[in-house]
Amino acid sequence: GAALAHGEWWRLFTAMWLHADLAHLAMNMVIGFLFLGLVMGRYGPGVGLLAAYLAGVGGNLAAWLAYDANQRGLGASGMVMGALGLLAVQSVGLLKRRNTNTFRLLASGIFAGVLLFVFLGVSPESDVVAHLGGFITGLLIGSLLALAPRLAHRPRVNFAAGILFTAIVIVPWWCSLATSPPSQ
Repeated sequence: GAALAHGEWWRLFTAMWLHADLAHLAMNMVIGFLFLGLVMGRYGPGVGLLAAYLAGVGGNLAAWLAYDANQRGLGASGMVMGALGLLAVQSVGLLKRRNTNTFRLLASGIFAGVLLFVFLGVSPESDVVAHLGGFITGLLIGSLLALAPRLAHRPRVNFAAGILFTAIVIVPWWCSLATSPPSQ
Protein backbone atom coordinates (compact mmCIF):
# COMPACT_ATOMS: atom_id res chain seq x y z
CA GLY A 1 0.00 0.00 0.00
CA ALA A 2 2.72 2.47 0.91
CA ALA A 3 4.74 1.68 -2.22
CA LEU A 4 1.66 2.22 -4.37
CA ALA A 5 1.09 5.57 -2.68
CA HIS A 6 4.67 6.49 -3.61
CA GLY A 7 4.03 5.95 -7.32
CA GLU A 8 4.64 2.22 -7.80
CA TRP A 9 1.46 1.81 -9.88
CA TRP A 10 2.58 -1.53 -11.29
CA ARG A 11 1.83 -3.23 -7.98
CA LEU A 12 -1.88 -3.11 -8.88
CA PHE A 13 -1.01 -5.51 -11.73
CA THR A 14 1.83 -7.61 -10.32
CA ALA A 15 0.00 -8.46 -7.08
CA MET A 16 -2.32 -10.78 -9.01
CA TRP A 17 0.60 -13.04 -9.87
CA LEU A 18 1.76 -13.44 -6.25
CA HIS A 19 0.17 -15.83 -3.76
CA ALA A 20 0.61 -16.48 -0.05
CA ASP A 21 1.04 -20.25 -0.38
CA LEU A 22 0.21 -23.26 -2.51
CA ALA A 23 -3.34 -23.54 -1.15
CA HIS A 24 -4.01 -19.89 -2.05
CA LEU A 25 -2.70 -20.47 -5.57
CA ALA A 26 -4.67 -23.71 -5.97
CA MET A 27 -7.95 -22.11 -4.91
CA ASN A 28 -7.51 -19.23 -7.35
CA MET A 29 -6.56 -21.65 -10.12
CA VAL A 30 -9.47 -24.05 -9.64
CA ILE A 31 -12.18 -21.41 -9.52
CA GLY A 32 -10.30 -19.11 -11.89
CA PHE A 33 -9.98 -21.67 -14.67
CA LEU A 34 -13.72 -22.29 -14.52
CA PHE A 35 -14.80 -18.63 -14.50
CA LEU A 36 -12.11 -17.45 -16.93
CA GLY A 37 -12.97 -20.25 -19.34
CA LEU A 38 -16.62 -19.23 -19.27
CA VAL A 39 -15.73 -15.55 -19.69
CA MET A 40 -13.41 -16.26 -22.62
CA GLY A 41 -16.13 -18.41 -24.20
CA ARG A 42 -18.70 -15.65 -23.77
CA TYR A 43 -16.68 -12.58 -24.73
CA GLY A 44 -13.90 -14.14 -26.82
CA PRO A 45 -10.50 -15.29 -25.56
CA GLY A 46 -8.57 -12.02 -25.81
CA VAL A 47 -11.39 -9.72 -24.75
CA GLY A 48 -12.47 -12.01 -21.90
CA LEU A 49 -8.97 -12.38 -20.49
CA LEU A 50 -8.26 -8.65 -20.75
CA ALA A 51 -11.60 -7.74 -19.16
CA ALA A 52 -11.08 -10.14 -16.23
CA TYR A 53 -7.53 -8.89 -15.70
CA LEU A 54 -8.69 -5.27 -15.66
CA ALA A 55 -11.41 -6.25 -13.18
CA GLY A 56 -8.68 -7.72 -10.97
CA VAL A 57 -6.82 -4.40 -11.16
CA GLY A 58 -10.07 -2.72 -10.12
CA GLY A 59 -10.23 -5.03 -7.12
CA ASN A 60 -6.67 -4.19 -6.12
CA LEU A 61 -7.39 -0.49 -6.53
CA ALA A 62 -10.48 -0.77 -4.32
CA ALA A 63 -8.46 -2.54 -1.61
CA TRP A 64 -5.72 0.10 -1.82
CA LEU A 65 -8.28 2.89 -1.44
CA ALA A 66 -10.04 1.17 1.47
CA TYR A 67 -7.08 0.11 3.59
CA ASP A 68 -4.19 1.89 5.24
CA ALA A 69 -0.65 1.98 3.84
CA ASN A 70 0.37 -1.21 5.68
CA GLN A 71 -2.08 -3.41 3.76
CA ARG A 72 -0.51 -6.13 1.60
CA GLY A 73 -2.72 -7.46 -1.13
CA LEU A 74 -1.85 -10.40 -3.29
CA GLY A 75 -3.49 -13.10 -5.33
CA ALA A 76 -5.75 -13.38 -8.34
CA SER A 77 -9.04 -13.65 -6.46
CA GLY A 78 -10.03 -10.10 -7.44
CA MET A 79 -9.62 -11.18 -11.06
CA VAL A 80 -11.61 -14.35 -10.40
CA MET A 81 -14.42 -12.34 -8.79
CA GLY A 82 -14.18 -9.91 -11.72
CA ALA A 83 -14.76 -12.83 -14.07
CA LEU A 84 -17.83 -13.72 -12.01
CA GLY A 85 -19.07 -10.15 -12.41
CA LEU A 86 -18.53 -10.36 -16.18
CA LEU A 87 -20.62 -13.54 -16.26
CA ALA A 88 -23.36 -12.09 -14.05
CA VAL A 89 -24.11 -9.23 -16.48
CA GLN A 90 -23.77 -11.08 -19.75
CA SER A 91 -27.53 -10.77 -20.22
CA VAL A 92 -27.44 -6.94 -20.25
CA GLY A 93 -27.52 -7.13 -24.04
CA LEU A 94 -31.07 -8.47 -23.74
CA LEU A 95 -32.25 -4.99 -22.75
CA LYS A 96 -32.35 -4.11 -26.46
CA ARG A 97 -35.05 -6.74 -27.07
CA ARG A 98 -37.61 -5.24 -24.67
CA ASN A 99 -39.79 -8.26 -24.12
CA THR A 100 -41.55 -9.34 -20.93
CA ASN A 101 -38.77 -11.73 -19.86
CA THR A 102 -35.86 -9.33 -20.33
CA PHE A 103 -35.86 -7.82 -16.85
CA ARG A 104 -36.40 -11.19 -15.21
CA LEU A 105 -33.48 -12.74 -17.10
CA LEU A 106 -31.19 -9.82 -16.32
CA ALA A 107 -32.18 -9.75 -12.64
CA SER A 108 -31.80 -13.51 -12.25
CA GLY A 109 -28.33 -13.43 -13.82
CA ILE A 110 -27.16 -10.66 -11.53
CA PHE A 111 -28.82 -12.27 -8.49
CA ALA A 112 -27.11 -15.60 -9.24
CA GLY A 113 -23.78 -13.75 -9.59
CA VAL A 114 -24.28 -12.01 -6.26
CA LEU A 115 -25.14 -15.31 -4.55
CA LEU A 116 -22.02 -16.95 -5.99
CA PHE A 117 -20.01 -13.94 -4.89
CA VAL A 118 -21.28 -14.28 -1.32
CA PHE A 119 -20.64 -18.02 -1.36
CA LEU A 120 -17.11 -17.78 -2.81
CA GLY A 121 -15.86 -14.29 -2.09
CA VAL A 122 -16.84 -13.49 1.48
CA SER A 123 -14.84 -15.26 4.13
CA PRO A 124 -12.94 -13.95 7.15
CA GLU A 125 -9.61 -15.15 5.73
CA SER A 126 -9.99 -13.38 2.40
CA ASP A 127 -9.67 -9.81 1.17
CA VAL A 128 -13.38 -9.10 0.81
CA VAL A 129 -12.77 -5.52 -0.38
CA ALA A 130 -10.56 -6.70 -3.26
CA HIS A 131 -13.12 -9.38 -4.09
CA LEU A 132 -15.98 -6.87 -4.08
CA GLY A 133 -13.95 -4.35 -6.07
CA GLY A 134 -13.14 -6.99 -8.68
CA PHE A 135 -16.76 -8.14 -8.84
CA ILE A 136 -18.12 -4.61 -9.26
CA THR A 137 -15.46 -3.76 -11.86
CA GLY A 138 -16.42 -6.95 -13.71
CA LEU A 139 -20.07 -5.89 -13.62
CA LEU A 140 -19.16 -2.49 -15.07
CA ILE A 141 -16.85 -3.83 -17.79
CA GLY A 142 -19.36 -6.54 -18.69
CA SER A 143 -22.11 -3.94 -18.99
CA LEU A 144 -19.93 -1.94 -21.38
CA LEU A 145 -19.12 -5.04 -23.43
CA ALA A 146 -22.83 -5.83 -23.67
CA LEU A 147 -23.35 -2.60 -25.63
CA ALA A 148 -21.44 -4.09 -28.59
CA PRO A 149 -21.75 -7.88 -28.19
CA ARG A 150 -20.59 -8.80 -31.69
CA LEU A 151 -17.51 -6.58 -31.53
CA ALA A 152 -15.88 -8.73 -28.84
CA HIS A 153 -16.10 -11.87 -31.00
CA ARG A 154 -14.26 -10.44 -33.98
CA PRO A 155 -10.90 -12.15 -34.47
CA ARG A 156 -8.99 -8.88 -34.88
CA VAL A 157 -10.51 -7.41 -31.74
CA ASN A 158 -9.60 -10.53 -29.76
CA PHE A 159 -6.09 -10.51 -31.19
CA ALA A 160 -5.63 -6.83 -30.26
CA ALA A 161 -7.06 -7.49 -26.77
CA GLY A 162 -4.66 -10.42 -26.37
CA ILE A 163 -1.72 -8.19 -27.34
CA LEU A 164 -2.90 -5.52 -24.89
CA PHE A 165 -3.28 -8.13 -22.14
CA THR A 166 0.25 -9.37 -22.81
CA ALA A 167 1.56 -5.80 -22.65
CA ILE A 168 -0.15 -5.04 -19.36
CA VAL A 169 1.34 -8.19 -17.90
CA ILE A 170 4.88 -7.54 -19.15
CA VAL A 171 5.19 -3.77 -18.67
CA PRO A 172 4.27 -3.69 -14.96
CA TRP A 173 6.65 -6.59 -14.24
CA TRP A 174 9.34 -4.81 -16.24
CA CYS A 175 8.81 -1.67 -14.16
CA SER A 176 8.84 -3.70 -10.95
CA LEU A 177 12.06 -5.50 -11.78
CA ALA A 178 13.73 -2.35 -13.09
CA THR A 179 13.06 -0.45 -9.85
CA SER A 180 13.72 -3.21 -7.34
CA PRO A 181 16.97 -2.90 -5.40
CA PRO A 182 19.69 -5.37 -6.38
CA SER A 183 19.92 -8.47 -4.20
CA GLN A 184 22.84 -8.61 -1.82
